[in-house]
Amino acid sequence: MAVGRLTGAAARVLGFLAVLATVATVALPAVPAAAEDVQALQWHLSALDIAAVHKITTGQGVVVAVLDSGVQADHPDLAGQVLDGTDLTPENRTHGRNDEQNHGTGVAGLIAARGGAGHALGVAPGVKILPVQVNIGLPPNNVPEGIRWAVDHGAKVINISSGVPDVTPEQTGAVAYALAHDVVVVAAVGNTTEGDSGVLSPAAIPGVLAVAGTDRSGAGWSGSVQGPSVTIAAPAADVETLASHFASGRPGGYIKVSGTSAAAPIVAGAAALVRARYPQLHVADVINRLIVTADDAGAPGRDPVYGYGRLNILKALTADVAPVTGNPLTAPSRPAAASARSAGPGTGLLVAAGVGVVVLVVLVLVLVLVLRRGRPSGVPRR
Repeated sequence: MAVGRLTGAAARVLGFLAVLATVATVALPAVPAAAEDVQALQWHLSALDIAAVHKITTGQGVVVAVLDSGVQADHPDLAGQVLDGTDLTPENRTHGRNDEQNHGTGVAGLIAARGGAGHALGVAPGVKILPVQVNIGLPPNNVPEGIRWAVDHGAKVINISSGVPDVTPEQTGAVAYALAHDVVVVAAVGNTTEGDSGVLSPAAIPGVLAVAGTDRSGAGWSGSVQGPSVTIAAPAADVETLASHFASGRPGGYIKVSGTSAAAPIVAGAAALVRARYPQLHVADVINRLIVTADDAGAPGRDPVYGYGRLNILKALTADVAPVTGNPLTAPSRPAAASARSAGPGTGLLVAAGVGVVVLVVLVLVLVLVLRRGRPSGVPRR
């Protein structure tokens, strides 16, 4: 699943045509005969222990905005899941409830596919999807406008499975607007398979959950962009999700995709589950809970492949996590758990030495007092 990129004008047009060509060849596979077959292909469900997660919460009551190519609202696996959104593209023909590029529907399915007989299952099937149709692969970049619209229309989590090479004031301002209004922003970091060489924006903006990819083994997916802005990693290779249409043109179908476009909505779904489980938590604590409960991988602490680690939804919903005073992804704040892990052995030795000195002084004082009390009064010292 490609992450949309905006470079030069000619490159944009060629990139867009390439996306359409890819969709034409791989977006319409045969549909499995039963729901069990579909969900069996969704290997990320078992990897993330979604069956246990859904015994705690399915995300009910949370609205997740999908800023993408639209969402095919009449897909059978999304029945009742998609709200009226908006179309910010020049055509402005729908409420975001149509997907001709076969991208946003797959993203929405990973978050909120309703499951049950004959259907795929999303990470957070209890949420509602707010579709915000934006330009991916062609100018103008109206993602900042989409972020603000989503915030103003009730989203508590925003997923962006596209990006541009450069951070702009408009993007930074829109992310700041979302965070100030208690909204979690999740974005894909980009794919080297699509020619991306660094973490795309808005994933590169401080405060955003920048999502890299892993493969079936849990290792970093080879096609995922790496960089210091990476926050967390989630399944990205051979992920089964929804296609917008069958070969006949009827809404429905399934597709296997690889890309951080798939990893990001899995994390967005996890953020929605945390918001449903802990509705009192502010955006900073939601983000902190996700990153301090991630399973550390690669180099100790934060690293450019996994960020703070691999997503662990069950732990994020059940662990005892201390509150934070600010967004741990914006300087100078850091995750509480990461700060605790960063204390080296030298720090512990200094603390132990200090305690030892105090204990020694106390013992000497006690000994002096005992000797004084044990000496008979009036007997001179010798």
